[in-house]
Amino acid sequence: MDKRVLIVVLIGVLVLAPVGAFSYGYSNYSSQISPIKKPLSSTQVVVPYGGNDYTITLESYITGNPMVDLNITLRSITYERATLLLGDPSFKNCQGEACVWRTRTGLELAATIGALMGRKYYYEAIVKEGKDNQTAKKIAAKEAQARVDTSYIAFLPKAMIGLGRIGNEKHLLVVLIGPKEGGQVNRIYVPKAGIVVLEATDEQTLFVEVLLLKSIINSQVQPVTTQG
Repeated sequence: MDKRVLIVVLIGVLVLAPVGAFSYGYSNYSSQISPIKKPLSSTQVVVPYGGNDYTITLESYITGNPMVDLNITLRSITYERATLLLGDPSFKNCQGEACVWRTRTGLELAATIGALMGRKYYYEAIVKEGKDNQTAKKIAAKEAQARVDTSYIAFLPKAMIGLGRIGNEKHLLVVLIGPKEGGQVNRIYVPKAGIVVLEATDEQTLFVEVLLLKSIINSQVQPVTTQG
């Protein structure tokens, strides 16, 4: 084979292979974050907030207990990074009530996941390095900030999620699905290890779901209705 032709072929392979892989990942995104079967169990929780009651369904696809699913997923110490997928790109720079709520939701979620990601470094600073409490907190916050990324629904993050590069035992993924992204029910679930999805039909409920997630992590919430 002519050397020029060989070079062209090799360049084509080097260029097209990654494109093909990313295209596959992009097309596989929905299957990564969406349940592929009926939940093993579901629990309804009523959360009072701002003078209103919000009914949110917790679904289990792993252990049969949604709170166990969430705790073992969020409390895992194997994560090296975390990505928060905050929704449609239009929320980056926008105005209006929906934007205010989504911004609040994103900030609350970042604080919650940041605290979880910083636990290991806080412990190491206290136990292994003998730091005082305030210094350990600063170290933990700095380490967590360096490891928690925020992103929006776009080609690259969807491709990385579809390929399993984000949303696994080493890289936690938390996805927000509100009305702008087609949210149809108010629920929180773990479709597979390393992925947590918060879905809501309105922005206020999505915010309350983050508060509920924090409460579950702190074991402060009790189910009021259980459906097998």
